[in-house]
Amino acid sequence: MAVRNGWLWRPGIALAFAILAGPAVASAPDVDAINWIDVGMAGLPSVPTGRPAGLIPGAEAARFLTRIADRRTGRVTTAGGGRLLERLRGGPLQPRLPASVDGGAGSPAATVGGWPLPETLVHQVQSLGRQATAAATRDAAVIAWTDATLDEIDELVHTAGPLDPRAPPPILALGDAVEAGLDLAARIADRQLAADTRSTTLALARRVTLWRAAITTAAGSPTDLERVCADTQRLLWAVERFELASGPAQAADVQRSLRALAAAGSATQPIVDAMADHYLAANVRLAVHQQFVARLLPEATASSEPMQDFILGRRVRGTRTVEQSIDVRFVPDPERIRIELLVNGEVASRTVTESGPVTFHSRGAATFVVRKPVFLSQEGLAFGQSLASASNQSQLANIRTGFDGVPIMGQVVRSIARNQHDDSRAEVAREVNQKIVTNARREVDRQVEPRFTDLAETIRGRVWNPLVGLGLEPTPTGLVTTPNTATIRLRLAATDQLAAHTPRPRPPDDALLAVQLHESAINNACERLGLAGRRLRLEDLVRLVCERIGVEPRQPDDLPEGVVITFADERPIRITCRDGLVHVAVSLTCLEGGRRSWHDVIAQVAYRPVRSGPQVWLEREGPVQLSGPGHQGRIELALRTIFGKIFAKERPIAVLPERIAGDPRLADVQAVQAVSAAGWFALALAEPPQVAAPATDSPTPQAATPARRPLLR
Repeated sequence: MAVRNGWLWRPGIALAFAILAGPAVASAPDVDAINWIDVGMAGLPSVPTGRPAGLIPGAEAARFLTRIADRRTGRVTTAGGGRLLERLRGGPLQPRLPASVDGGAGSPAATVGGWPLPETLVHQVQSLGRQATAAATRDAAVIAWTDATLDEIDELVHTAGPLDPRAPPPILALGDAVEAGLDLAARIADRQLAADTRSTTLALARRVTLWRAAITTAAGSPTDLERVCADTQRLLWAVERFELASGPAQAADVQRSLRALAAAGSATQPIVDAMADHYLAANVRLAVHQQFVARLLPEATASSEPMQDFILGRRVRGTRTVEQSIDVRFVPDPERIRIELLVNGEVASRTVTESGPVTFHSRGAATFVVRKPVFLSQEGLAFGQSLASASNQSQLANIRTGFDGVPIMGQVVRSIARNQHDDSRAEVAREVNQKIVTNARREVDRQVEPRFTDLAETIRGRVWNPLVGLGLEPTPTGLVTTPNTATIRLRLAATDQLAAHTPRPRPPDDALLAVQLHESAINNACERLGLAGRRLRLEDLVRLVCERIGVEPRQPDDLPEGVVITFADERPIRITCRDGLVHVAVSLTCLEGGRRSWHDVIAQVAYRPVRSGPQVWLEREGPVQLSGPGHQGRIELALRTIFGKIFAKERPIAVLPERIAGDPRLADVQAVQAVSAAGWFALALAEPPQVAAPATDSPTPQAATPARRPLLR
């Protein structure tokens, strides 16, 4: 009867299901293109004030707020999410599944409940409302948006779940709230308020996407309705627990629920896809501009050498000078990194050609271009066939014959030889071009393919294989090439882990290199190091970590000696990127130093990103913070001394490899972004902005040069 009654509900929500699911399937947005925030970088262009493509205009955003207010007419609620506050305080209002889905005590559906309360989202929306109220210029539009959004969340969580016909209307309204919030963020003058509005809106957006997918999944399941509905609700509750704690146990719970849904068949694909887009998103993002790659290419070369060949069956000898340069071109491709190496060459030659009693002295000039395609795809590195073209010109400098000393005869022979030379000029040019093309292609293939193959093997050995060894299952989620930029998106997560789920900091428009790393990538790696519960000397710990991540072990000179640590069984190391700092928390069951020992100690240290030329350093901010019962008492000073040496303030951490930061070809490149916010650490390199010199005939300083066209988005 439970399933039969559940089916009776489904015609009642069919229209809402079509509204929720249809447009989203027809025009799915590029999540990576939307899921960003501007964290406010000094000296960089602000967020454009224009409306982002695809969003509703400001007038429609205002109409959304009006429409929500109109829908509230006659409804008994407390404005601003009052019932949500009651639930957050542990109030009595708890939703229950309707009888049609609740299979009775002990059934799968009965143990889950209705919609989960998105506690972190509610707090975030409330915080935004308080911020808009306290701002120097009170933003009434943001305040109205937060109140209306809280009301709709309140309405949703007081329904009974995805099959409740009362659920689609508030979800539809919250979908409007997402577009309205993004539009508000684009028009707010206060940069910090704009960034926080966008961040809050995107936090709402990932919930709305998941809630829409939950209704689509439940309404589209032809069989096992009760089980699918229960699994869907379990997933929703597990996601909110993860949003609240973001620990490995919560992530594993989400993955178990997701696997149960994935095993149910194609009907659950909407919610599986929604989770992949918003909770298993890439947590490593690398964007490289064509100009950055061009800077790192070998410089132009010139070489002279003797030559000997046969042209049209005639022996040719002499010398040639070859000058060649390498450039790179990005070829647009939505599924691969696709570049073309361009080898441009010029050949100057002086040759002597012998043909019987006649010797020709010539000067030649030739140019050639070789295009070598290189592809990086899900299958790995591949090379295309080299393509080349050439052109040449030659000038006859002199003719010598064996009859030069014979009057009249010598002149006749030279005249005949010159005519024969002119008649064969085109044929000679074709053969010379073919030889140049053949030799150039062969030389490019000989040099390029082994170098790229060696580079790929180096990356595989030093980066990829250690990640695989940690069980992180590195998975490219996006390989995209535009005319200017190559972007790689990578997910690092084991089967029981999640990945990025927060909006990333937006890179500067003029960045040549942009790297964004989500804290989940680092924490996932830390969890796979196998440190939980282990007892290690500090020297052994450094050696173990270096071996697991594939780098040469190097012991810091000032590392304290004779210290043995035992890590906690859960979350022994945790990295958090927020508030402009990288926070590191280490939980220890025991720390032994000499004759002393401390138990249940938690050490927390913060690092601030600091830019210095092209390098970014992480410098310790403030003292090491100690908590837990083990740090109390008279011996706290000794404990603090040990941690002060482990996290030495005098030992900043270099973020970029020295081979990049110290490359002389990047001497005029600077780090223009180094931020830690919303769970992401982001850095970007760019050329420093150039200011036009004042005009000599005017005492008034001239304006800065116009902004360069955007490079990275």
